[in-house]
Amino acid sequence: MYNAALFLHLLGVVLLVGSVTTTLLTTLRVQTAGSVSELRTLTAVSKRIEAFIAPGMVLIIGSGLYMVSQHGYHGSIPWSAGWVDTSLFVAVLLSVIGRTVEARDAKRLHAAIASASDRWPQADLRQRQLASSPIYSVFFGSSQVVALLYLMTNRPGLAASIAACAIAAVASAIAAAIRIRSVRRATRLPVVDLEA
Repeated sequence: MYNAALFLHLLGVVLLVGSVTTTLLTTLRVQTAGSVSELRTLTAVSKRIEAFIAPGMVLIIGSGLYMVSQHGYHGSIPWSAGWVDTSLFVAVLLSVIGRTVEARDAKRLHAAIASASDRWPQADLRQRQLASSPIYSVFFGSSQVVALLYLMTNRPGLAASIAACAIAAVASAIAAAIRIRSVRRATRLPVVDLEA
């Protein structure tokens, strides 16, 4: 039974990493999309990929809780392990952010795209396209998935686990700020209708 749980745990990790990576790439591309139709395609891809994130999280958390309840393969993982507590907290935090912040941003972008014609510029759509919140969210989520992989493979104590997640969060905020500044600087040029 433990090996089955381990398989499901790794399957969840594969689903989550693949989904988060695809979401990161499509979110970055949304910022520089040159037409409304391209935005529609990108958001359609994101919407389909999001369907894999929740099952991935359920597999990771469910099988992880089972494995910890068995104290690991050789009885070496107690409930009090710092990396276990930190991993659970981060997994729940990512789930909450996904269901609130990211869902709100996606809904606003979808609404702006739905009301747009195939020609630029639409001020509301452009504003949603260049919004900061989705970039910060997707960079934060990606960084925390990397931090979770570090915690699962290295099993550090509580202080080191928190430090790893905090370092990942700070690095993601810096990377997101650099990306946002770079895109906004590049988009000071007039928006060109690429579909005309």
